Amino acid sequence: MATKQCGLKLHDSILVAYDGSKFSEAALKQAIDMAKACRSKLYVMHVVYHGVEYVAMTSGLEEQLEEEARKTLKKAENKVKKAGLTCEAIMGYDDQPHRPIVDEAKKRKVALIVVGSHGRTGLAKVLMGSVSQRIIGHAPCTVMVVPA
Repeated sequence: MATKQCGLKLHDSILVAYDGSKFSEAALKQAIDMAKACRSKLYVMHVVYHGVEYVAMTSGLEEQLEEEARKTLKKAENKVKKAGLTCEAIMGYDDQPHRPIVDEAKKRKVALIVVGSHGRTGLAKVLMGSVSQRIIGHAPCTVMVVPA
């Protein structure tokens, strides 16, 4: 049974990709609103770029990226908590961020992935993010792309 406010079945789960950008902030807000309306379980995921060549170039870079990711996820968790909900924070690692997002969606059988239309990196600032496009192309469920 779908509700008019959310478009999902009650209690379906939602995965939101979050990198701290203004686009992912908009996606998180949308996911929170939908989770409230649908009484959904909410997962917030951040993917740490894990390219072997990239990480090997700088000593300590991997630890720095993980620490930034923890802070980013904590920021999202605080926003979810402030909205009166709880979430499970998930950190993924890959040089192709769409892969762990899609894998988690499959593993957790989510009904919806919510993602910002752009990300923090490269051409994604100019065009609809390549990560968003790849998630759409590989997702096992509905994907909502949210503009900022």
